[in-house]
Amino acid sequence: MPQAPVQPVAPHPGMMPPGMRAMTLPKILRIGIIQGGKIVEERLVRKRESVTVGQSTKNSFVIPTEALPKTFTLFELLSNGSYALNFTDGMDGRISLGEQVLALPQCKQGMAHRKGQLWQLPLNDKARGKVVVGDATILFQFVAPPPPQPRPQLPPSVRGSVAQTLDWFLIAILGISLIGHFGFVAYLRTVDWPRKPNLEEVPDRFVSMIVKPQPQVPQTKVVIQENKQGPEVKKAGGGGNGGKKGSGVKKTAEQLAAEAEARARAEAERRARLAEQARAMGVNMALGHKGEGGNVANMLENGSPGGDQEKALSGIQGVGVARGSGGGLPGIKVGGAGGGGSGKVAGIGDLRGGTVGGGGTGEKGAEKAPKGFVRKGETKITGGELSDPNGVGTVIGQSIGLMKSCYDRALKANPELKGRITLVLTIKINGQVGSAEADDNDLGDDVFGCIKARVMALRFPPAKGGEAEVKIPLIFTK
Repeated sequence: MPQAPVQPVAPHPGMMPPGMRAMTLPKILRIGIIQGGKIVEERLVRKRESVTVGQSTKNSFVIPTEALPKTFTLFELLSNGSYALNFTDGMDGRISLGEQVLALPQCKQGMAHRKGQLWQLPLNDKARGKVVVGDATILFQFVAPPPPQPRPQLPPSVRGSVAQTLDWFLIAILGISLIGHFGFVAYLRTVDWPRKPNLEEVPDRFVSMIVKPQPQVPQTKVVIQENKQGPEVKKAGGGGNGGKKGSGVKKTAEQLAAEAEARARAEAERRARLAEQARAMGVNMALGHKGEGGNVANMLENGSPGGDQEKALSGIQGVGVARGSGGGLPGIKVGGAGGGGSGKVAGIGDLRGGTVGGGGTGEKGAEKAPKGFVRKGETKITGGELSDPNGVGTVIGQSIGLMKSCYDRALKANPELKGRITLVLTIKINGQVGSAEADDNDLGDDVFGCIKARVMALRFPPAKGGEAEVKIPLIFTK
């Protein structure tokens, strides 16, 4: 049987001799940059791609010269895999394409062709030359790619092993910590933790000691018997006769329902009547509490009903709800705290006419001292400048209580005292009060002296560029 011919296999470039490998691999560009008479860079372009030069750092070769734009493609890779040299009319140089050496201007006559504003000259693997751009000279040639140099490595004696690079002290600490954690978890799993037992798991002899027996409540049984006149109801069970036979009273179901409804209606009417009588007595005694210190007079003092009515009504004396000692219906208790009554419990019959239980009318209480009210007017800055103009009004508003205490003390001596004080304050750079005067003073020197002492201790927003003068009107009323 004939055998198929064996196809020749091309040897791998790495297994070929250096001379044969250089003949098979395509040549690469070798580019050197000379600037200022010195070689500034030389490189082998191993990757077959276009080479750019210019001032930008993104170019293949960075050449800081004004003769080149920011990016210029000097060697362009064509579609067939070969290179072409791009040059402009302002560039100079010499090119060798094998045996012929030509200047760049001569290449324009037949060998190079126009491409926009550039000239493009195709190159072969034997081409070499130089291109002069400003003060920079670019040298190039095609050379066989040298074998890649292995990465330099230190000898093993210098590099050391992996064991020498480890921090054994840290590894020992981590090992001890890991062993300790696993040991603690294993200990927790072996501990018999106490738990609250379930009632079903407790023996019966202990259950009787824990659970207290509930007293048995005698049950009442209702037996309905049919007769000619209708169903009859009998009560049986553990009653007051110790479980003996009942007294023999028999009632029909309709009679029992009617009696229950009548009792509920009577109870509701009685409670409503008692509540209405107690409410009427409380209102009458509140309105009848006469005198200068009366509750109604205190509520309507100075014609203002905006006072605390709860406090005023809390002083009504002589009315309260009490219960009798026998556990009966609630009565009316007359003679509370501060009154002259005896405080006995009155029944329903005592509410008919006359006075109840000897309640007193109360005694006249001590008259309370008048209280003052302080209102701040519009703050004006008459001289200088403050860092926070609104901060002066804020500080004064927070200190109104200090002004009010001075006014309240003066009202004890003169209850009719009222008026206006216009404070003129000098505020320093650090925010302290330099001086405090009164432009208008209707309350006298004593009140102003008290207010001045408290204002001098305040701290205001600092002034800019010196001192600032501020006027603050304060209105004092009862």
